[in-house]
Amino acid sequence: FSGAAAATAAGTAAGATGAGGMWLFSYNKENFGYDAGMRFGRFMMSRGFANAQVGQYREDIQGITGMTITKMDAWQSVTTLFLAVGAALSCAGRIGMHGAAPPGWYCALFSGSIFMSVMFNGVALWLSMHASLRAQCAATSLLTRKVRLPIPSTSQLDQARVFASAFERQEYRDIFRVPFMRHAEDAPQAAAAGSKPKGKKGESQEFGSTSRSTVPSWIRDEVVLDKAGGVLDEEGELHPAFEAPDHFKLLMKAQEEWRDYDVYARISMLYGVVSFLYAVTYYAVGYAIVELRGFWAMWSLPLVFLTAQALIFRLDILRTGNQRLPNAEILGHMAPYFAVAACTLEYRYYYSKAQVAVTWGLVFVAYFCHLLMALRMLDLAWPVPSVKELPEEPGKQWWPSSWQVPGGFAKNLWFITPPKKLEDGQNCLLHEMDNMRANGGGISAASCRRRKAPATKASVGMTDSPVDDSGVAPFASMDIKRSNDLPWRLVRIAILTAAFQWFFMMVVSGVEVIMGPETLLKPPGEPPWIRDTKYRAWTPGMVHTSGAAALPEGYRLFAASKARYTSAKAPAAPLGEGPAAPH
Repeated sequence: FSGAAAATAAGTAAGATGAGGMWLFSYNKENFGYDAGMRFGRFMMSRGFANAQVGQYREDIQGITGMTITKMDAWQSVTTLFLAVGAALSCAGRIGMHGAAPPGWYCALFSGSIFMSVMFNGVALWLSMHASLRAQCAATSLLTRKVRLPIPSTSQLDQARVFASAFERQEYRDIFRVPFMRHAEDAPQAAAAGSKPKGKKGESQEFGSTSRSTVPSWIRDEVVLDKAGGVLDEEGELHPAFEAPDHFKLLMKAQEEWRDYDVYARISMLYGVVSFLYAVTYYAVGYAIVELRGFWAMWSLPLVFLTAQALIFRLDILRTGNQRLPNAEILGHMAPYFAVAACTLEYRYYYSKAQVAVTWGLVFVAYFCHLLMALRMLDLAWPVPSVKELPEEPGKQWWPSSWQVPGGFAKNLWFITPPKKLEDGQNCLLHEMDNMRANGGGISAASCRRRKAPATKASVGMTDSPVDDSGVAPFASMDIKRSNDLPWRLVRIAILTAAFQWFFMMVVSGVEVIMGPETLLKPPGEPPWIRDTKYRAWTPGMVHTSGAAALPEGYRLFAASKARYTSAKAPAAPLGEGPAAPH
């Protein structure tokens, strides 16, 4: 009886042990399958978040480049309209076309202003076209080559999944672990959310939501292989905290290709509009005094256009301490009124040599005001380095302090660049993937299930990262590289051309004052010599001028005509007279 009881007890113990072992095997296998599914789900979710974040990055590129494209397209329409009206004012609608022509000095003021407007608006149109096209090319290049969605490959999906048979290769302590007992492996140190844990890599601490200091071997493998142990070495880190994403760096580098085109298209358009308002003012004044003889209308009309000109200038420019000609534009706004005063004396009923001298003095003052205005335009457009870093505030423009922009337009360029760093609470998943790869973690096409040696910074590629930071603009590798400040040099040449125009008019007007207005050209209304055949045989000695002392031969203004009678013999007619008419 005792032997049977012992055998029964042994069988019962063996059965209980076997049943317990089967239960422990099934329990731990179910945990392994659950953790494996969670691991694959985490991989897919992280890639889904990374794809969503890169999609946001692509929207960043489209938004920042689209801002320039939209502005430039609007300015192309505006400048085209001003060019069309300028062409009409300079051709069929010019003053003197339908009536008597104004004085030559007044035609110079009108024509100089309208063609300055055509020049500046034409430069603005071309610069805006370049800026828009360069921004579109940059966006297309970045979106099609650099900033791509991190879609996992088939090999990466295979590495992320775990077969059920992998449970058989786990340690026996994990396969038959009793619940609530310690696991076989110490918990790897996991990084806290939004910060890095203190302590050295490998120290045991509570892990995740389980509040346990030990984990199964498969959890240890996941953390070590997929997450680089949960802790990143400072020396092996590729991207520090709050570093700007790579697409922001590439986009800021690419913006240098069209930055000055955007800035100086805006400035050139302003100068074109200012010159256009000058031209319209001179057109209205000329029409009022030359054709209508509207004296008081001539004095009142400039106030409307010059007020608009001054308000536009006040709206767009900012007075800073580094300008060489502060407030010089005030005298520039007064140029048409000096011309109006000169017209008042030019068209006065009574003639006086003194008023002619005063008229020329007012003309020179008007020319000088335009010259000073052109120099003020150059002063405002001169690029200067930023004194301090602009604050990054919502709704306001921002660019790095290293960029040189015209200080007078710093508040109204409406140019924005990507941020230089991430804000608190923002994370870049691509940088986290790069940091894990730099420490030997992560799932990539070249990785395997064995722990690999940490890669160096120079050898770490961008396999999983959709952004390839090559350090240069994506479309800068051209055979001929133009300087980025080319727009500034073009606008500077245009402004200096306008200034030289007014200086030239001051010089030649002085020559005209000395030599007289009739020394160079034929009187108004006479055809040019190439079409005038009736006076080709004339020489200077045959032309009598008002300054000649003697009267020309055959001059008979003071010779009395003689009557001829039919009944008597008619006396010989004086030279140049025909036969006397019958009485």
